[in-house]
Amino acid sequence: MNKRAILIMAGAMALMPVWGGAASAADPPAGGTISIEPKTADCEYDPSVRSFVGAASEVLASKGFTILEDSGHAAYVAELILSRVEVGTGTAKASAGHSEAFPGGAGNSVGAGVVIPLPTGKSRIVPLQRVRLELRMRKRGENGIVWDGAAVTVRAAGTKKGADEVVASDLSEALLRSYPAQPEEVVGVP
Repeated sequence: MNKRAILIMAGAMALMPVWGGAASAADPPAGGTISIEPKTADCEYDPSVRSFVGAASEVLASKGFTILEDSGHAAYVAELILSRVEVGTGTAKASAGHSEAFPGGAGNSVGAGVVIPLPTGKSRIVPLQRVRLELRMRKRGENGIVWDGAAVTVRAAGTKKGADEVVASDLSEALLRSYPAQPEEVVGVP
Protein backbone atom coordinates (compact mmCIF):
# COMPACT_ATOMS: atom_id res chain seq x y z
CA MET A 1 0.00 0.00 0.00
CA ASN A 2 1.24 3.45 -0.77
CA LYS A 3 1.49 6.27 1.76
CA ARG A 4 -1.62 8.06 0.46
CA ALA A 5 -3.82 4.97 0.79
CA ILE A 6 -2.57 4.42 4.36
CA LEU A 7 -3.45 8.02 5.29
CA ILE A 8 -6.93 7.63 3.78
CA MET A 9 -7.48 4.38 5.68
CA ALA A 10 -6.23 5.95 8.92
CA GLY A 11 -8.58 8.91 8.44
CA ALA A 12 -11.52 6.61 7.74
CA MET A 13 -10.76 4.55 10.83
CA ALA A 14 -10.54 7.70 12.97
CA LEU A 15 -13.98 8.80 11.77
CA MET A 16 -15.54 5.34 12.08
CA PRO A 17 -16.92 5.88 15.60
CA VAL A 18 -18.71 9.00 14.33
CA TRP A 19 -20.17 7.27 11.27
CA GLY A 20 -20.70 3.80 12.62
CA GLY A 21 -21.14 4.46 16.31
CA ALA A 22 -24.26 3.50 18.16
CA ALA A 23 -26.98 6.08 17.80
CA SER A 24 -28.60 7.40 20.95
CA ALA A 25 -32.08 6.20 21.80
CA ALA A 26 -33.50 9.46 20.42
CA ASP A 27 -32.70 13.11 20.18
CA PRO A 28 -33.57 15.17 23.25
CA PRO A 29 -37.05 16.63 22.82
CA ALA A 30 -37.55 20.37 22.38
CA GLY A 31 -40.62 20.26 24.58
CA GLY A 32 -43.78 18.24 25.12
CA THR A 33 -45.22 16.55 28.17
CA ILE A 34 -42.98 15.19 30.89
CA SER A 35 -43.41 13.76 34.37
CA ILE A 36 -40.76 13.81 37.07
CA GLU A 37 -40.04 10.74 39.17
CA PRO A 38 -37.98 11.82 42.20
CA LYS A 39 -35.56 9.45 43.90
CA THR A 40 -32.75 9.65 46.37
CA ALA A 41 -29.44 7.93 45.74
CA ASP A 42 -29.71 6.01 49.02
CA CYS A 43 -33.45 5.22 48.61
CA GLU A 44 -34.17 6.97 51.92
CA TYR A 45 -36.96 9.49 52.34
CA ASP A 46 -35.74 13.08 52.06
CA PRO A 47 -38.36 15.80 52.65
CA SER A 48 -36.33 18.29 50.60
CA VAL A 49 -36.95 16.29 47.40
CA ARG A 50 -40.10 18.38 46.85
CA SER A 51 -37.97 21.53 46.55
CA PHE A 52 -35.79 19.87 43.92
CA VAL A 53 -38.78 18.60 41.94
CA GLY A 54 -40.31 22.09 42.03
CA ALA A 55 -37.10 23.76 40.85
CA ALA A 56 -36.53 21.20 38.06
CA SER A 57 -40.17 21.61 36.99
CA GLU A 58 -39.74 25.37 36.67
CA VAL A 59 -36.62 25.05 34.54
CA LEU A 60 -38.12 22.30 32.35
CA ALA A 61 -41.24 24.46 31.86
CA SER A 62 -39.01 27.32 30.69
CA LYS A 63 -37.52 24.89 28.13
CA GLY A 64 -40.97 24.20 26.62
CA PHE A 65 -42.16 21.22 28.65
CA THR A 66 -45.56 20.76 30.24
CA ILE A 67 -45.20 18.98 33.58
CA LEU A 68 -47.71 16.20 34.25
CA GLU A 69 -48.13 14.43 37.58
CA ASP A 70 -49.00 11.06 36.04
CA SER A 71 -46.13 9.41 34.17
CA GLY A 72 -48.65 7.22 32.31
CA HIS A 73 -49.84 10.23 30.33
CA ALA A 74 -46.56 12.07 29.69
CA ALA A 75 -44.54 11.58 26.50
CA TYR A 76 -41.31 11.68 28.53
CA VAL A 77 -40.31 10.63 32.03
CA ALA A 78 -37.52 12.39 33.91
CA GLU A 79 -35.85 10.46 36.72
CA LEU A 80 -34.56 13.07 39.19
CA ILE A 81 -31.96 11.64 41.57
CA LEU A 82 -30.85 13.58 44.63
CA SER A 83 -27.85 12.65 46.72
CA ARG A 84 -26.59 14.52 49.75
CA VAL A 85 -23.42 13.66 51.69
CA GLU A 86 -21.73 15.50 54.55
CA VAL A 87 -18.12 16.17 53.57
CA GLY A 88 -16.78 18.03 56.58
CA THR A 89 -17.36 21.25 58.45
CA GLY A 90 -16.85 24.91 57.78
CA THR A 91 -17.60 28.22 59.38
CA ALA A 92 -20.52 30.51 58.63
CA LYS A 93 -21.44 33.87 60.01
CA ALA A 94 -23.84 33.75 62.90
CA SER A 95 -27.19 35.40 62.40
CA ALA A 96 -26.80 39.12 62.66
CA GLY A 97 -28.52 40.79 65.55
CA HIS A 98 -30.55 43.89 64.97
CA SER A 99 -31.65 46.95 66.77
CA GLU A 100 -35.02 48.58 66.43
CA ALA A 101 -35.07 52.31 66.90
CA PHE A 102 -38.43 53.91 67.45
CA PRO A 103 -40.46 50.70 67.13
CA GLY A 104 -43.79 52.47 66.71
CA GLY A 105 -42.53 55.82 65.60
CA ALA A 106 -41.02 58.58 67.74
CA GLY A 107 -43.12 59.22 70.81
CA ASN A 108 -46.78 59.31 69.91
CA SER A 109 -46.23 60.11 66.22
CA VAL A 110 -47.19 57.72 63.45
CA GLY A 111 -44.45 56.22 61.29
CA ALA A 112 -42.40 53.18 60.47
CA GLY A 113 -39.77 51.70 62.72
CA VAL A 114 -36.13 51.58 61.73
CA VAL A 115 -34.18 48.32 61.75
CA ILE A 116 -30.41 48.63 61.89
CA PRO A 117 -28.46 45.40 61.33
CA LEU A 118 -25.64 44.99 63.79
CA PRO A 119 -22.86 42.61 62.75
CA THR A 120 -21.90 40.29 65.54
CA GLY A 121 -18.54 39.31 64.07
CA LYS A 122 -19.12 35.79 65.36
CA SER A 123 -19.10 32.64 63.32
CA ARG A 124 -20.27 29.13 63.97
CA ILE A 125 -19.25 25.68 62.82
CA VAL A 126 -21.64 24.20 60.25
CA PRO A 127 -21.67 20.92 58.33
CA LEU A 128 -20.69 21.10 54.66
CA GLN A 129 -22.86 19.05 52.33
CA ARG A 130 -22.10 17.87 48.82
CA VAL A 131 -25.40 17.88 46.96
CA ARG A 132 -25.67 16.19 43.56
CA LEU A 133 -28.70 16.38 41.31
CA GLU A 134 -28.96 14.09 38.30
CA LEU A 135 -31.67 14.05 35.66
CA ARG A 136 -32.20 11.16 33.22
CA MET A 137 -34.83 11.64 30.55
CA ARG A 138 -36.48 8.73 28.75
CA LYS A 139 -39.32 8.37 26.32
CA ARG A 140 -42.25 6.83 28.21
CA GLY A 141 -42.22 3.03 27.96
CA GLU A 142 -38.65 2.86 26.64
CA ASN A 143 -35.38 2.14 28.43
CA GLY A 144 -33.07 4.25 26.29
CA ILE A 145 -31.92 7.52 27.83
CA VAL A 146 -32.47 10.52 25.53
CA TRP A 147 -30.79 13.05 27.83
CA ASP A 148 -28.71 12.75 31.00
CA GLY A 149 -26.94 15.35 33.09
CA ALA A 150 -25.75 16.02 36.61
CA ALA A 151 -24.81 19.06 38.68
CA VAL A 152 -23.03 19.19 42.04
CA THR A 153 -22.30 21.77 44.70
CA VAL A 154 -20.88 21.92 48.22
CA ARG A 155 -22.75 24.23 50.56
CA ALA A 156 -22.83 25.00 54.26
CA ALA A 157 -26.00 23.55 55.76
CA GLY A 158 -28.16 25.88 57.82
CA THR A 159 -27.19 29.00 55.87
CA LYS A 160 -29.13 31.11 53.37
CA LYS A 161 -27.04 29.82 50.45
CA GLY A 162 -27.40 26.24 51.75
CA ALA A 163 -31.20 26.32 52.06
CA ASP A 164 -32.94 23.56 50.08
CA GLU A 165 -34.86 25.99 47.86
CA VAL A 166 -31.69 27.91 46.93
CA VAL A 167 -29.61 24.77 46.29
CA ALA A 168 -32.44 23.20 44.26
CA SER A 169 -32.82 26.29 42.12
CA ASP A 170 -29.07 26.72 41.56
CA LEU A 171 -28.49 23.06 40.64
CA SER A 172 -31.55 22.84 38.36
CA GLU A 173 -30.60 26.03 36.50
CA ALA A 174 -26.99 24.88 36.03
CA LEU A 175 -27.99 21.36 35.04
CA LEU A 176 -30.43 22.44 32.34
CA ARG A 177 -28.77 25.70 31.26
CA SER A 178 -27.55 24.35 27.92
CA TYR A 179 -30.44 21.92 27.28
CA PRO A 180 -30.90 20.20 24.80
CA ALA A 181 -27.11 20.02 24.49
CA GLN A 182 -25.79 17.02 26.37
CA PRO A 183 -23.30 18.02 29.08
CA GLU A 184 -20.05 16.10 28.79
CA GLU A 185 -19.20 16.35 32.50
CA VAL A 186 -20.87 16.93 35.81
CA VAL A 187 -21.65 20.65 36.10
CA GLY A 188 -20.01 22.24 39.14
CA VAL A 189 -21.92 24.99 40.93
CA PRO A 190 -20.13 27.31 43.38
